[in-house]
Order: sequence, then structure tokens, then C-alpha cells
Amino acid sequence: MRTKLSLGLTAAGAALILGVVLTGGGPSPAIADGGHDDRGHGDTFDVGLFGDMPYGDYGRSHIGNVVADMNASHLAFSVFDGDIKNGSEPCYADPHPTNPGNPTPDKAVADAAHPDVYKDAKGLFGQFQAPVVYTPGDNEWTDCDRPSTVGGLVSDSSDRLAYLRSIFFTTNLSQGRRPMSVIQQSAAYPENARWTRGPVTFITVNIPGSDNNFADGGKNGPAEQGQAEYAARNAANLEWLRAGFAAAKAARSKGVMIITQADMWDPTAVLTHYADTKRELFLQTTTFNGRVVLVNGDSHSFETDKPLTDYATTNAAGLAGPNVVENFTRVTTFGEAQNHWVSATIDARDPNVFTFEQHLVAANLPAYTPPA
Repeated sequence: MRTKLSLGLTAAGAALILGVVLTGGGPSPAIADGGHDDRGHGDTFDVGLFGDMPYGDYGRSHIGNVVADMNASHLAFSVFDGDIKNGSEPCYADPHPTNPGNPTPDKAVADAAHPDVYKDAKGLFGQFQAPVVYTPGDNEWTDCDRPSTVGGLVSDSSDRLAYLRSIFFTTNLSQGRRPMSVIQQSAAYPENARWTRGPVTFITVNIPGSDNNFADGGKNGPAEQGQAEYAARNAANLEWLRAGFAAAKAARSKGVMIITQADMWDPTAVLTHYADTKRELFLQTTTFNGRVVLVNGDSHSFETDKPLTDYATTNAAGLAGPNVVENFTRVTTFGEAQNHWVSATIDARDPNVFTFEQHLVAANLPAYTPPA
């Protein structure tokens, strides 16, 4: 089952409207930042969006079907928006990363019965025919030091972040059987990437759930270490967003797609330490003459909405509350028990640039329980 949504401003104003995907030829190679696709103005291509999988044995039994379905869809590339496992499973790694400043010995050492979850994910991404760009989620590093981890097999979160960087980000190449090159922010933050394809500049930013790793000393792990890590990465992330929009303007991109893990508008979560990011998104989006899409995982169910607002207390209609930033659209991908994916069709001829389509993998649909 597929449902198509064309996102952006209509002649009457911003809205989510039902649309029709215009499909063109197959994907062309990725291009250098700031350039233009060699097929020119009319290029159309599809991008796969997925994340938050596989979660436990249930997810592992489904993930192969997702890979097969995406491989059959002739995607230009895909982006995985974080969480290579669920939050309660230990963060098994081998070889065992070390941190002399960590007062608690690591307990999640990979062995024959508990494979390295990072190398497993790298192997999974290696099954994709097209390039896969990965941005980390909270489950594979931020949450590794939670006391609630199954069996008390906690790991140091900063160690795990350093470890996943050593597995996935030692070069400027993506994952997948045919990797593509991207621009990395720095040696310190190699997971933050950028590339341009056709009319769109793509930006990945390491913004995880669990309140952006601002640890509280309780369920989210040691406070001092988490807060220091957050402060440095948050500053780098804000600079990366500014640099990304500057690159998009220089390339005359018609659209920007930002991919990250955290659902920064989740009403059930603590969201305090996303305020800086939302402010930067507001500043950059409202000075960009094009469409902006933010793709996130974290909440595990496909949704499109327009959650970014300005800071007015009375909006343009004279009603209490802010104005919606109308050229900004958020897309939340599937995950956890819903093992499916979303595609984005990019079309330079479409004023809205982006069209999104949900792909329900038939083999992964559950048997529904009727009312008694």
C-alpha cells in the first residue's frame, strides 16, 4: 500500500496536499556539494528514508523484507535516521572500547552469543544496492549508560559514540554496496554530513532523542559527562546547520532536507535541550527561498506535519499563539513494530520539490485483532 503526499505551499497557502509523483529515469551519480545534477533542471529521483530498526527479535525477523523492498525500488540513495537497535538491549561492542575516565567498567562486551551491534548494522547497510547515509540515534550511544539496560549491562555513552564513529565514519564515504562521497563537518563530528543532488541540499545532524543527551544523573546516565558532551556537540550542530543553508543558497538549491533522529516535538518527551536547534531551524528556514524538510525517527510511526512556528504571541489571523512556518515540513519515519519505509521523490520541476510516499512492506504487516 502506498500513499503519496506532496508537501509545500499551494497558491492559497501552505498545506499538505494529495499529489501525483512524476517519475523519470533511473538515478544518476551523486555530485559534489554546490553543484547541479548532470541531467539538468528536469531531473527526478527517489530517496529512501528509514530508521528505528531492527528492534529486538521481532524487528530482526522483518528487516530483510525492508532491505529487499528498498533494493527493488531503484533508489538514488537512502538515509537511515538512527536507532540500530532498541533502547533496552545492551550496546554490545567488540573490540571493547576503553575510557580511562569512566568509573564504571563496561559490561556489554560482545561475544559469540551477543554480536557487536555496530558491526551488525554496518553489515545490514552493506546489503543495500544504493548508497546509505547513516546518522546516529540515541539507542546506540546516548542510552547505553542507562541503569535500566537489560541485565544491567551498561556501557559508557561517550565510548560508544567514539566506537560507532570508528565503525561508520572513518572516511567520507557512505554505507551501501555503491557508496557515495559526502562532505563531513570535521574529524571531531564526522557523522554530520552534507551533499547536493539535483535541486536539493541534504544535511545530516547528530541530534539524538533522550533530550539531546543532556544527561540528568538519573535514568539518562552520568550528568557531568553527558552535559559536557551535549554542550560541545550542540554548538557544532548549530554551526553545521548554518553552513548547510549557506551551501544550499550558494548552490541555488530549491530545497533543503535535514535528517536527524530526535522527534523534537514529541509531547511525551523532555524537549528542553532542543530549543537552540528549533531556533536555528526557524532562522535558517525563514531566510531560505525554498522548501525545507526535516526528517526524523524516534516516534516510530509515519507522519507529516508542520510543527515549526515563530515566536509571536498573536498570529497573522489575530488569534492567540504563533504563526506556522509554512515552507517547513516535518516527516517522521516508521520504526520499532512498524517495519516499513518512506520514499521522497525529488523533482526540480515541481514547485513543492518534495513528494513523500509510504511503503508498507506486505510481509511485515501484523495479523490484526478484531473487536470482541
